[in-house]
Amino acid sequence: MTAGYAISFPFLAIYLSAHRGVPMARVGFFLASSMLIGSLAQFIGGEISDAVGRRKVMVCALAVRTLLIAVIAWIIYSGAGLWAIFAFHPLGMFAGSFFHPAARSWVADYTHPSRRMKAYGLLRMVSNAGWAVGPALGGLLAVGSYSLMFFVSAAAFGVCTIIVALSIKDAPGAASGKFVAPSFRGAAAALKNRAFLRFCFFTFTMCAVMSQLVVSSSLYSKNYLGFSEREIGLLFSVNGFIVVAFQYFMTRVLEERRITSGLAAGALLYGIGYLAFGFSTVFYAAAAAIVVVTLGEVAVSPGLQALGANMAPKAEKGRYLGVQGLFQQVGSSVGIFIGSNAIGRLSPLYQQAPWFIIASIAVISSLGFLSLGRRLTPDQNGLRGPTLPPAPEQATEPA
Repeated sequence: MTAGYAISFPFLAIYLSAHRGVPMARVGFFLASSMLIGSLAQFIGGEISDAVGRRKVMVCALAVRTLLIAVIAWIIYSGAGLWAIFAFHPLGMFAGSFFHPAARSWVADYTHPSRRMKAYGLLRMVSNAGWAVGPALGGLLAVGSYSLMFFVSAAAFGVCTIIVALSIKDAPGAASGKFVAPSFRGAAAALKNRAFLRFCFFTFTMCAVMSQLVVSSSLYSKNYLGFSEREIGLLFSVNGFIVVAFQYFMTRVLEERRITSGLAAGALLYGIGYLAFGFSTVFYAAAAAIVVVTLGEVAVSPGLQALGANMAPKAEKGRYLGVQGLFQQVGSSVGIFIGSNAIGRLSPLYQQAPWFIIASIAVISSLGFLSLGRRLTPDQNGLRGPTLPPAPEQATEPA
């Protein structure tokens, strides 16, 4: 699924800006708005998965996303008006966002809190194998046809829909069978947990930093570093390969430490890497900066998922992870909006200005996670648990 996504969507900003003449600030606003619309599906999907099961939500989300990506491919192929992309891309983001809280909850159903860091790290590692392959292939396809990129993405999502439908089973008792129409009241109830509210806030700031990797870095690379689509695709592939190579080892290093300590260290690496990227002048320097950013990613990404799952009550995992996903998506949306507008408005005055802003937000996130760590129990912070992970059919939540 990640490979299919990475073949086309990292290049959507370039297609709209360089090939359809949409101003960078407007591209950033559109993509940020699409992600914001998708964020609404996060807590809805989480609550629905608590009621009807994770598998049904995952399959339906993937199937609808497949159809809508194919529609975008046809729009680009036929040369239809930009309004069609502006209409169908947000719908695809909304439909696809139902998948993520259900998938994260499915992993949490089968793993003990002390093992979730490793579980989400493994998931991150194999998904980034797809991220390593996808952009490189997408960069080659972009030379000949942007529409072909999206048709290939649709085919990949279609295959994933079939695989999930045939191979995934819900854990016993994962579905309550009591469907209640999702509302913001459920999200508000989860946020009464002050430690969880604090975690969601710093998830928001961290995701604003993390979101710069796709849209802002591609726009900056194209307009200020002079990189081609192929070189931009290779930068994304560097990111994917580093995750595959180092995720397991980073997870082992952080396994016996507080999750919040790993999050704080990863946030600092993000800040350092983005500053270095802003001052890059050649491709190899930019690639080295992306390596530093990616080391931050391998520390932060599984930690965010594991900590969110550990803080969630057993019967409300979907709700809590959906609310966390809402903050993630909104943070990413705001980050894209800030980054793209800063590149369009501030970089002409001082080229590296956007990256100082992003680095500052990364430092705030790091300090926030360190502060949060003092408010969590050892179980929540991933410090206690059995030596061996329980078998899926025996997986239970600690007392």
